Amino acid sequence: MANGSDATKNISQLVLLNSDFSAMPKVVLEGRRTINNIERSASLFLVKTIYSCIFAIMFLIMQEGYPFEPIQLTLVSVITIGIPSFMLALEPNKERIKGNFLNNVISKALPTAITNVIIIFVLTLLCKADVISHEYLSSLSILTLGLTGLTLIFSLSKSRKSEHSKLPFSIYRLVLAICMTFLFIIGLFVGSDFFGILDFYILNDFILVISSFVIILFIILNLIFSRFFRRKTS
Repeated sequence: MANGSDATKNISQLVLLNSDFSAMPKVVLEGRRTINNIERSASLFLVKTIYSCIFAIMFLIMQEGYPFEPIQLTLVSVITIGIPSFMLALEPNKERIKGNFLNNVISKALPTAITNVIIIFVLTLLCKADVISHEYLSSLSILTLGLTGLTLIFSLSKSRKSEHSKLPFSIYRLVLAICMTFLFIIGLFVGSDFFGILDFYILNDFILVISSFVIILFIILNLIFSRFFRRKTS
């Protein structure tokens, strides 16, 4: 407390400047909001870090060129990382802090990153077999990154116990996910020439197929990794 001795205040991790213990609940809630929101935002950033490292090794071994251009990754990064992480960091969060921070972040990021790796690896093999052209490979790879990132954002919209919501999802996070989806579609429609992506109508035949694979792989990998990390922490 502020009216304590100087020695006590110097070694304390927290000092109540007004010497009022009624501020403690607000301090605890702010700590929960900060840690929980950083945990979710970190998982969005870690997805890109994981798949970028794996792709660098994978394409080096396969002796294939990187299927993305920097401007294309800008579109995906803004839609799936930049805007969502900023908005999620501002959201109130009273949920109790559970488990290990690093395990919680990795358990959310790994399924999404590996989903990207598996699908784009298959697309690269199809390109090497001349089933699809390199132009298709680039556009379909960006489509995969966008869909998996949006799937992760939609999965984060699930309601928490502390919200006491009658709905199975958070309206705030669901609206955020829907808005990011519309922005991604606008980027594919309007900015196809700017981002070097094939016209949306050309990709229309592939969207349903890739979306199905993304959702199926995402669910399967989430179940696998959630059980793995649950056993690891128990």
